[in-house]
Amino acid sequence: MTALPPTDGLLARLDGVVRDALAYFEGPGRLTNARVDQWQARDVLMHFVYFHDATAWGIQSAALGGPPWPVPADSDLVNEVCRHLHEHESVDELLVQLRQAHARLVRAARSAPDLDRPCFRRVTGELMTGRQRLELLARHWDGHLRELREAASRP
Repeated sequence: MTALPPTDGLLARLDGVVRDALAYFEGPGRLTNARVDQWQARDVLMHFVYFHDATAWGIQSAALGGPPWPVPADSDLVNEVCRHLHEHESVDELLVQLRQAHARLVRAARSAPDLDRPCFRRVTGELMTGRQRLELLARHWDGHLRELREAASRP
C-alpha cells in the first residue's frame, strides 16, 4: 500500500505554486494579453480566488461534519460568473483576495482532522477529498501559469 503524502507536503507544493502565481501576476501577468482558451490572464486570476475559497469551504464543511461543498455549474460557467463579479476590481485588489483565500485554505487544511473525507462535489456529482482538491489546485494553477507564459511567448 502506498503511503499518502503528508499534509505539509501537499501544502508546501500548493504554496510554491501560489507564490509563483503571485509573482507572475505582480509582474508580467499584470499586463499580458496572453490567453488560456478564452480566458485572459486576469480572468484566470479571478477564478483562482473562487476555487481556492470553494476548496477551503469544502474542507471546513467536512471538518465540521457537514456535506461536501457543491459547485453549482461547470467550470466554464463558474469562471464566467467570477469574471463578471470581479470585472471592476483591480489586479492589486484581486491579489489581496488571492492571498486571503490562500491563507484561509491553508488554515482549513491544517486544522482538518481528515483530508481524505469528501469535501467537494462537482456539478457532475463527482466527489473529491480535501487531499485531491489540494493536489488538483496545485496542478491546475501550475498548468494555467505554464499555458499563460507559453501564450505570451508566441508572436
